[in-house]
Amino acid sequence: MTDSPKSTIPQWKWYVVAMMLFATMINYMDRQTLGSISTFIKAEFKLGEEGYGQLEAAFGYSYAVFLLLAGFLADRVNLRWLYPIALLVWSAAGFATGFVETLFQLQVCRIILGGGEAFNWPVAVGIIGRIIPRESRAFANSLFNSGMTFGAVVTPLLVLALVKPSGEGWRQMFMIIGAIGLVWVVAWQYVTRGERAAEIAHPPAKTAETVTVPFVSLFTQRKFWIALALGVAVNMSWHFYRVWLPRHLVIDLKFTDQQLQYLLIAFYLTADVGSIGIGFLARKLVSPTCSVERARKKILLFASGLCLLATPLVFIPGREVMVPLYCIVGAGLMGGFAILYALIQDVSPQHTSKCLGAVGATSWLINSLLHPMVGRYADTHINAMGKFAPMILVAGVLPLLAALFALTWPEHEKETK
Repeated sequence: MTDSPKSTIPQWKWYVVAMMLFATMINYMDRQTLGSISTFIKAEFKLGEEGYGQLEAAFGYSYAVFLLLAGFLADRVNLRWLYPIALLVWSAAGFATGFVETLFQLQVCRIILGGGEAFNWPVAVGIIGRIIPRESRAFANSLFNSGMTFGAVVTPLLVLALVKPSGEGWRQMFMIIGAIGLVWVVAWQYVTRGERAAEIAHPPAKTAETVTVPFVSLFTQRKFWIALALGVAVNMSWHFYRVWLPRHLVIDLKFTDQQLQYLLIAFYLTADVGSIGIGFLARKLVSPTCSVERARKKILLFASGLCLLATPLVFIPGREVMVPLYCIVGAGLMGGFAILYALIQDVSPQHTSKCLGAVGATSWLINSLLHPMVGRYADTHINAMGKFAPMILVAGVLPLLAALFALTWPEHEKETK
């Protein structure tokens, strides 16, 4: 049986995908608030760029460790309940951040926030792997993952509305965003009620034909290592932009903190268009003459090519040129996530969440090691392009290298779901 591009998907499943989009949006609002008001955080807690990098690293290390736990649990326990529990944990950590008085308290909140947020992607990708057919997973992934950029767009709008130029009001930002999670939990229970709960909660029951594959055996498979390489490249690039693009825009390109909010809105809106558009194209390209794998490879090359558009920075063209190019890079990076998750879902249906946890944990450990180094470099170096320019150039090249490696992904002969 060959892949069909016209599988009928019940409407309620798209409602579940929409709920995961909103959960991811809340996730990123809790996470991105720190970057949007980093100038005020750095001033209040007397942090240099290296200190700010260490604060991001505290979140990242926790996120990496709990990604492994999240992946393990998401393949075993009831996802309908695991998801809201995790969301309540990270929302509580975000809410508590509004009350911190010391740097240590802030770090503790970021560590708990990272631990709770780590569950979002293993759970969401696992659910999509259970309820959405293969040829539509890249599109479904792009939809739920676009919550990242929706959240990152809404956050600067809230900063403009709540935080004064002096920084007053930044604590209320954390409290309001943390409280939104309660509304989502109630809506999630309603959308996933009744017979829908069973399909979401657990993987399909094993049959006589089901072959049990030990997780450790995945380390001998080419698919796993391709997914790992792609995941590390896309995550490193995206999270460099997430953490350091605001600092680059303010420090190197001399935008004000208020102008920064509008620039972040433009960056994340463009990234969102890339996420949904590239995911949609991956589904649209599937045909009797173009397999699911071939469509994904073509789209991945296109998306990674967009990430190279930061390279004109070498010629110091000015901020009027670079800002639009950074937005397009964001579109390419977000599109890469849609394909990445679809590939991970194909590595092993039995171990989808564990695979994502392993890929994500590796990426976040590397990022967390690098963030303080990037901050230290910015504190001690400067060149004509700017303090953060060398890292931006490297971040743009990594996705293309991984996409070329992904061309070796094997073709799929039979429908698995």
